[in-house]
Amino acid sequence: MAPAPASWSQHIFTRNNVLYMFYALVAGLLYTAVVCSSQTTSFVTRSGDKFQLDGRPFFFLGANAYYLMEVAARGDTSTVKDVFRTAGQLGMRVVRTWAFFDSSDSLNPAVIQRRPGTFNEHALRALDFVLWQAKQHGIRLVLPLVNSWDEYGGMNQYVRWRMQVASANQEPVLSRFSQDERERVVVGADRRQYLIAQSAGFAHDDFYADPTIKEWFRSYIELLLNRPNTFSGILYKEDPTILGWELANEPRSSDRSGQLVSHWVDEMSGYIKQLDTNHFVGTGEEGFDSSPAGYSIQAYADQRWLFDGVAGVSFSRNSSLPHIDFASIHLYPESWGLPGSSGNVWIGDHIRLAAMVGKPLVVGEFGVLAQQSATYDSWLTTTMLDDGGGGMVWQLLDGMRSTNDGYGVRCPESGPVCTVLKNNAERFNAKSVSGTLAPPASFSLFQNYPNPFNHQTTIAYDLPIDASVTLSLFNVLGEIEVTSVRGFQHAGRRKELLEVGSLASGPYFYQVHIHPVAGREASVSKKLIILK
Repeated sequence: MAPAPASWSQHIFTRNNVLYMFYALVAGLLYTAVVCSSQTTSFVTRSGDKFQLDGRPFFFLGANAYYLMEVAARGDTSTVKDVFRTAGQLGMRVVRTWAFFDSSDSLNPAVIQRRPGTFNEHALRALDFVLWQAKQHGIRLVLPLVNSWDEYGGMNQYVRWRMQVASANQEPVLSRFSQDERERVVVGADRRQYLIAQSAGFAHDDFYADPTIKEWFRSYIELLLNRPNTFSGILYKEDPTILGWELANEPRSSDRSGQLVSHWVDEMSGYIKQLDTNHFVGTGEEGFDSSPAGYSIQAYADQRWLFDGVAGVSFSRNSSLPHIDFASIHLYPESWGLPGSSGNVWIGDHIRLAAMVGKPLVVGEFGVLAQQSATYDSWLTTTMLDDGGGGMVWQLLDGMRSTNDGYGVRCPESGPVCTVLKNNAERFNAKSVSGTLAPPASFSLFQNYPNPFNHQTTIAYDLPIDASVTLSLFNVLGEIEVTSVRGFQHAGRRKELLEVGSLASGPYFYQVHIHPVAGREASVSKKLIILK
């Protein structure tokens, strides 16, 4: 075991230092006894498709900081503290961070599982530290348990371990994959990737089906849930600082029916519930499906792969499983060939589908590279007004951590984006007090901003009641050029994105038309300028 860096308590990582561990445990227990109610002393619960905390609604804005355990294991504890401090200052209530690192690299101090059933106590104590610091800052954690992608080991690391066992035991292995198939790579947002096949006989999808691999994964789940935190003394499965477990980060497969992943989700979520009845379980998926049923297909720029099963998952099926407590989506329209405005439809469609099976919807990751502040403001407004449970931006940076994908947000340096996150966090928190926000008094349409513009603008309007809404852009001849909203919306101040693509410079008119459930129709129009 590598020695702990000097910036972290040497004693915590000295094997056999029983006396210090005793003092650390006592100190943690004393801290737990006196911690105030704001510091995650109650479990978040669920009533139908709504989260609750102490009998009140619980809505949240949060962030991803996947790297916290890793930096802690390398001795950078200040970054962990700074991330939680910054999140708290922004009004965030939840952080999503990795609770796994699977690798055969025995020299990496951050690897948790070095081979099946062999765990690195140093890295586990780093995860303990992250959980303990979250508690002190009043932040709750969403903890994924494995990666579908190859970063941090991922499902393919389990498959490679399985290959080694098969080789050592001289097991007969059926040759299933050609050389061409072995070279195929699945690519996700920000160039995340995994090889479909690891050899002629083993593939990524064996993670979901191979009995030996599934037993290894269950063993890791059991280890983590039953682990006493070395800083607080609280078992993970009994710590309300954990909002919930996610079975995987962005599970995908080659089974276009989605049944392979769905059966695995059903089995593993049920296993967690046998051990832990306190915490939520989610899938950690992106929101893809095996059927277009229930989705506003016309809004997705003919990207049919989102709903034809090519990603090997079914959001609808997985969200309806009995041991899944909240539905999960991610959102990266630039990587998916979609306009930013389709993000609001993506969010709204999935909230509606999740509500149909009585589950809250969490936007587990979201990110764009261009026009971040306006886009995030629009998406978060939709999430809040349409009763999404919460959203977590990808990703919050602090300390020496640098962005590796262009999506990083560092506050206050990121300026307008930080302001948008803080303002929306305040709105989510306000909604948690009352369960709702007062609707506007009347129907109003505001001037778009920015104006003039050359690609994307925001159109805000006050919707006093729930209504069917159409937002369209007309040319000077009265012909419709773009329709960016068409469908039911909840009351509130909506902030919709309008993207104009290749439209020529000049004056145009945008119109919001509402058809209330009861009452007269209404339309309001304003002029805007495209300048390229």
